Amino acid sequence: MRQKLIDMIEAELTKPRQITEQILDKISSHYSYTLDQIDKFFADEIANLEDYEIDILFSPLFTPNVHDKAIFSKILDEVEIGKDEVDEILKELEAKNLKANFYVILKKGDELYERRFSIPLNSVNLKRYVKLLNLDCKPSREFAKMIELVFKDKSDDVKAILRDEFWKEEWREEFLRAYLVYVSEHGTVSLEKFDLLLKILRGNPTASNIYEIYELIPDIIQWTEVQVNVLRTGQRQFFNEMIGQFYKEEGNDKRQQNEEELRRRENELQCYFELKDEIGHIIENMREFLTINTARRFARI
Repeated sequence: MRQKLIDMIEAELTKPRQITEQILDKISSHYSYTLDQIDKFFADEIANLEDYEIDILFSPLFTPNVHDKAIFSKILDEVEIGKDEVDEILKELEAKNLKANFYVILKKGDELYERRFSIPLNSVNLKRYVKLLNLDCKPSREFAKMIELVFKDKSDDVKAILRDEFWKEEWREEFLRAYLVYVSEHGTVSLEKFDLLLKILRGNPTASNIYEIYELIPDIIQWTEVQVNVLRTGQRQFFNEMIGQFYKEEGNDKRQQNEEELRRRENELQCYFELKDEIGHIIENMREFLTINTARRFARI
């Protein structure tokens, strides 16, 4: 199973990656190669770059997103990987002398054409990708089963999101378990709302228990209500009354409404109200699930 994991990582590292406009702009502005000279850049220049330059240039292509991480969720359910084993996996992959494969879509007149490049995979790109997979930080087996029960076909994504040292903190995992117990008994939870909950927790890394987070939610709701109101009315907010009056007199205090952004913010606001009620219910009625949180709360009083 461990070898299968290594093979999967190798396949992901060596799959063709499209060179973005951002990277092309950097090649042009920093190294003075035009699009017509892109072949020459990969043939001659890239071998002369320092590791930090390679990292800056290609880091967007070797930074796994949630979907990339989710590919490994199922196999990580079957294999235990520790920090030392991550280092061993890195050594094994480096010994393979892998190739990084890129392609770029270029335009000549009205026609589009593709150019492909293959270069030695730099160690800094390899390490970035593997380290950010967080192979050694998967949710516990019990927690993973709860995620599968609640999120079903989205569970691989959720496991990937929670595969982070941040969520291994005892009080956070304890609360998230309690939250999944609650939603499993009271219907389902959308991935969007769960993501907002995680963002609240992420945005307050110094919080030591869920009680502190709960006290912050009214402020989050209030700020989101302001944003929704601005989108609905087109009215800007001004911290200086004189500036606000100027724009009002000039007739420039309106801005074009963005219906898509408005709907997104309204949905967020509804989710925050629901999260406030749900967390409040857990705190009041499910304290047996929050032993660590409660102990930390009283320790700070």
